[in-house]
Amino acid sequence: MLDESYLCEFCLSENELQLEIQQRGTRIETCSICGAKGGRALAASDVRVRRIFRALIRLNFSEWDYNSHIGGGSLERLIFNSKAIFNLQDDACELSFEDAFLTMEEVIGWYPESEDDITLGGGYWDGGILDGIRNRKDYRVEAVVRDALERNFFETEADARFLISVLHSDIFHTIPAGTEFFRGRVGVASRLRKKQCEPQDIPSFVYLPYSGKQIDRPPLHLATEGRFNRTRTSILYLASDAHTAVAELRPHPGHLVSTAKFKAKRDINVANFANQDIRNFLSDSRLERLRTILSVADVLNVPVQPEHRYLYSATQLLADVIRSEGFGGLMFRSSVGAGINLTSFESDAFEVVEGSECVVEVASLQYKIIEMPIISQNYNHHDFNKDEDSPFATLLYGMARRKKES
Repeated sequence: MLDESYLCEFCLSENELQLEIQQRGTRIETCSICGAKGGRALAASDVRVRRIFRALIRLNFSEWDYNSHIGGGSLERLIFNSKAIFNLQDDACELSFEDAFLTMEEVIGWYPESEDDITLGGGYWDGGILDGIRNRKDYRVEAVVRDALERNFFETEADARFLISVLHSDIFHTIPAGTEFFRGRVGVASRLRKKQCEPQDIPSFVYLPYSGKQIDRPPLHLATEGRFNRTRTSILYLASDAHTAVAELRPHPGHLVSTAKFKAKRDINVANFANQDIRNFLSDSRLERLRTILSVADVLNVPVQPEHRYLYSATQLLADVIRSEGFGGLMFRSSVGAGINLTSFESDAFEVVEGSECVVEVASLQYKIIEMPIISQNYNHHDFNKDEDSPFATLLYGMARRKKES
């Protein structure tokens, strides 16, 4: 093995290629690329390693980035310097990296003959240029979302349902019985202090958290409009950890929040838009399916400001058709926390874990601000078009801005 190019687990960022090497690799003394000792490694000529590597290129980069014929730079340098696939430090051996890179990229070429291999070029001479899977949305998803924002929901259900039905097998995920999630609710059931205390003592408070039905999904008559439910539709919003559950409430500093664990009472089949393993999408056609899934996921978890709550018509439509396709809920990544959100459509699927209730105080909020490009008041009006003022344009703007910030 040491006579050929190889990759070790420590060369790579946390991605599916690293997982593949950790699962199938053989331990080596020292990696010739990153210099790490004792890591697992696989040959760069390994067929599955090559396909995962090429799939990760398509996922993270557009041909505009690496095709020199249309203004891009070197694909090898792009990957070496980026942290999207590899996690190489300044002292990494570029020569050894080049040997591994050429083994994975040049053997097949940009335009492979086999449909099982992954294309890196779209045929720029005919105007065919590949956009990164993450960089361009599926036009069919955009069409469904536009209709949801501009038409009655019942007029758009058929197209939305067809879209989800095509994805069914790829997003199908079973949450085993006993799996625990978290839920939060702003406030407490009671604030208490001891009756007997010395006059000079500072009042000491204890709190009785919401529990049982108080922290469960709201009753129908109190259910207000949410991301995945219309008014007077009661569903259960959960999160993978307590911090994410609290963050999803958008509390203010000083708020007290009750939290509790919820346990799945049985196996629950949900639509998984939270994470996808690229090893399940190792062909050009499969990568386009992944583009569709990620496009839907972007719509599901785009942050919605209070003044733009009308955008919920798109996410509510998607929730409706996901439920009609037989899913008991859906999973998606949180836009305000590090965890995953779970929305359960089935009212009896979860129960509160008795004794898990607690109360936390929101001590502070940390805001990450990013300076945005501005223009002077006397800018040349002939050089710019004012962005379209419509719900669909607002949603696309929010998705694009979030992508840039992340």
